[in-house]
Amino acid sequence: MNQLTVKASKVQLILIIILGVFFVSIGLGMIMTSILGGFKLVPLVIGMLMLACFAAVVMLYLRGQRLSVTSFNDQGLTRNDGRKFVWENLGRVVDKMRIEPGTAKKSLWRTEIQFKDGSTAWLIPSKVVNFEEVNAFVTGLPCERVMEDA
Repeated sequence: MNQLTVKASKVQLILIIILGVFFVSIGLGMIMTSILGGFKLVPLVIGMLMLACFAAVVMLYLRGQRLSVTSFNDQGLTRNDGRKFVWENLGRVVDKMRIEPGTAKKSLWRTEIQFKDGSTAWLIPSKVVNFEEVNAFVTGLPCERVMEDA
């Protein structure tokens, strides 16, 4: 194997941009209404909460993006933040499971590839276009594989 590239989906980024257009424009509008309308507390708070909620969503997206795997090769893997990890330091693979809303069915939320130094790299099935190919590779890694509830 030379290199296996993890192909990331752009759907989440597009949805965050759409959410941002909505939340930022309405949030700023509410803040401006509060300031220009003789300082009304309720629109100011609502506008600030909308901007804070959007900021939290963006921070969660960026964290997931930073920790996600970009590629695998014979020596190890590379994350989106540029860090490289070698297979000699591989600890275990953890499948984080979640209960689907409205049902009792469990599904895979993310796969964490953990290393002996405490670092992790993530594979998020909903973000990986070629997840079957990548998961087949990860399943073949010579380490312990466990399942945990998220």
